[in-house]
Amino acid sequence: MTIDFGAVLVWLTCFSAVAILVSGLDDLFIDVCYYGSQLSRRLFRNGPAEVTEAELRALPEQGIAIMIPAWHEDAVIAHMLRNTLSTVEYRNYDVFVGTYPNDEATMLAVAGVAEADPRVHRIVCPHDGPTNKADCLNWIIEGIRHYDKETGKRISILMLHDSEDLVHPLSLKLMNRFIPEAAMVQLPVIPFESPAGEMTAGTYLDEFAESHLKDMVVRERLSGMVPSAGVGTGFSRAAIERLALKHNNQVFNVGTFTEDYDLAFRLKAIGERSMLLQFTVERTLVEGTKLRIVRELVGTREYFPSNFSDAVRQKARWTLGIVFHGWQQRGWEGDLPLRYMIWRDRKALMTNSVNILGYLLLLEAALGPYWLPAGEEPGRPPFIPADGWVWKVILVDALLLFNRCVQRVACDARISSWKQAALSLPRIIWGNVINFCAVVRATHIFLRNRLTGEKLVWAKTAHAFPSEAQLLGYKRKLGDLLLEQRRITLSHLSAALQAQKGTGKRLGDILVDNGWAKESEIVSALAGQLKVEARVLDYAQLRREDLDLIIECACREHLMVVADARSRPVIVAAAVVGDERMKGWLDANFPYPYRLVLAGRRNIVEIIERAGEARTREGLPPHRHPHLAPPPRAELMN
Repeated sequence: MTIDFGAVLVWLTCFSAVAILVSGLDDLFIDVCYYGSQLSRRLFRNGPAEVTEAELRALPEQGIAIMIPAWHEDAVIAHMLRNTLSTVEYRNYDVFVGTYPNDEATMLAVAGVAEADPRVHRIVCPHDGPTNKADCLNWIIEGIRHYDKETGKRISILMLHDSEDLVHPLSLKLMNRFIPEAAMVQLPVIPFESPAGEMTAGTYLDEFAESHLKDMVVRERLSGMVPSAGVGTGFSRAAIERLALKHNNQVFNVGTFTEDYDLAFRLKAIGERSMLLQFTVERTLVEGTKLRIVRELVGTREYFPSNFSDAVRQKARWTLGIVFHGWQQRGWEGDLPLRYMIWRDRKALMTNSVNILGYLLLLEAALGPYWLPAGEEPGRPPFIPADGWVWKVILVDALLLFNRCVQRVACDARISSWKQAALSLPRIIWGNVINFCAVVRATHIFLRNRLTGEKLVWAKTAHAFPSEAQLLGYKRKLGDLLLEQRRITLSHLSAALQAQKGTGKRLGDILVDNGWAKESEIVSALAGQLKVEARVLDYAQLRREDLDLIIECACREHLMVVADARSRPVIVAAAVVGDERMKGWLDANFPYPYRLVLAGRRNIVEIIERAGEARTREGLPPHRHPHLAPPPRAELMN
């Protein structure tokens, strides 16, 4: 059986020409809608009322929480936080950074900023990382609830950002103005300009410029919603709490790579509105000895991958979440306009593949005659007749491609510069190569998962419903607790940790020995985490008969004393209430009901020493006063 390669080429050309035509007409429809709406606004003044910068500054400020999930971000998080704190033109806001117990470098970097500015708060997830961004954000929301309860404040707006973002000074002012008028407000994302040689990073500028200046505007007007970009997004706290009730405290969907995209659909499902906000301000630039007035778009500046493989991995995650996970979890929900927008999101699976096929067919048509065997004339007929319908479709495709180039250049020029606009033309091809590789990678991962049943990386968190008890009950490191409660400084903790490596002493002992913390502060921090009572024992107020209920050698070995046998049950103060050996000894040798409270190790040692000295002065055995008998068990239980 022989394969007619000419027929195969004809079939592939017909398929790609039609597919590109469908996608091109789809994009042309968006262009027509956008420019039609812009013309309508200019002619009939029917757009939203404009807000001035002065009006923004005059509004009362709602409480805003900036949420930043962080995993291995110690290289950038401190710089981002300091820059945000020094440039944002807003007063009533706090920054909550989600970290993990096994990412000490990031936690210490955040702690260094929090030490200098009380508006920065660390939320430590109650499990090791990495999980995924959605899981971390869910725990940050739980931490904000706890913060409200502890401080009596009320955070009204939640805002998403990443560890490498450059937050615009007026972004919080805009959130304050348009929330809760809309449940979700998305500011444009503006990738940083890249040199001509960094083609990969430049493709992000091209794609976000067209999406956030034009496409998302049409999407909002047709479907009533826009997806979150994951950064520069503000949410109404009331709407978020509604989602929490509906989804068992999992506001963000941990079952997808694109939790930000998914959240817009969750808000739409409960009748909430989302919007893209394009707001410009005038800025004065100094160029030599001249001043120039420019209009600046308020948005989130962000760095994107400049490495090809990193870009492919990132866009593969986006494709998995938007196309595959969206299809699995949401199908084709909503009315016709919303379904149309879903189609536009998912058509990338086809167009990113067809674009590469088109390039290959174009290359074959150009170079095919030169690949003929020696001796043959390069005069074979073209495999696509010039008078056929396919050729006409290809001509229309060429016109649509020209329109796409014009749109890309115009959007780049608006958001950046004419230099970047010119560079966007060669980047179109490179961007299509990246997107095709991302589709291949995403399809491979999805099919492998479906065929093998292999669980996604974050499947273990799919049923972890955040709660305050879980958030605060996780056993965290002592130094982290003391930093969070501002009991010690970061420099003291660093010095204590260094000393601990050399001596092997307990961290708390080192902090107390150097006068960097009080033992009572350490006990209080641990007691709050362990949810037990904390006590400072005073020997003068303790009864000898109570102290003699446990033999001295056991008191010394397990660091415990009976502090008050008059209350029922008996209270045993212990330096480490979770010590299983201590509990085992008590259960086997202490015949009375008891409960444990936490006291400092030094405090308990002092009590044991003074009790022992008293027995020695009186000539009594060290273990128990001979004239005292323990109270009957029945009396203790009454």
